[in-house]
Amino acid sequence: MQSMAFVFIALVLLALAWPLVAAGAAVLVVLAALALRGDQVMRDRSGALTRAGWLLTVAAALTGIAAYGHGLAATTFGLITDADDRCALRRPEGYDYRHGGPAGGSHSMWPLHDTTCGPDLVPGFVNPLVAGSAVLFLALAVIMTVVKIKQR
Repeated sequence: MQSMAFVFIALVLLALAWPLVAAGAAVLVVLAALALRGDQVMRDRSGALTRAGWLLTVAAALTGIAAYGHGLAATTFGLITDADDRCALRRPEGYDYRHGGPAGGSHSMWPLHDTTCGPDLVPGFVNPLVAGSAVLFLALAVIMTVVKIKQR
């Protein structure tokens, strides 16, 4: 029971703070570029490549987390009201209390989608970006681990 409350609170915080996570990912990409640029001055190519690789690995993870948070913020998740109020908050221009939401609407956490108020509230780029970021994170993590083992 406590773990479900923790997950709910974490997801609500992610839906609110996703811009900070996205900014963190952008900063890490810039730091990786600076590490590679500093390589020309330091002449420590393997160290700079390793630093840049790990920075990009973490940036890929943060990108996926930020994209999921962005999609989550667009849904009715976390709005503790009745269905009519949630839909009126998310689609104020096209929602009428007299008509209600569609009978076949649904909400899913993965792939992230929310059709409780009609058309899907989640932007179309969210799920592919989350999946692509996860694959990139795993690939970079494996590559960087192999590089670290070979450097020993």
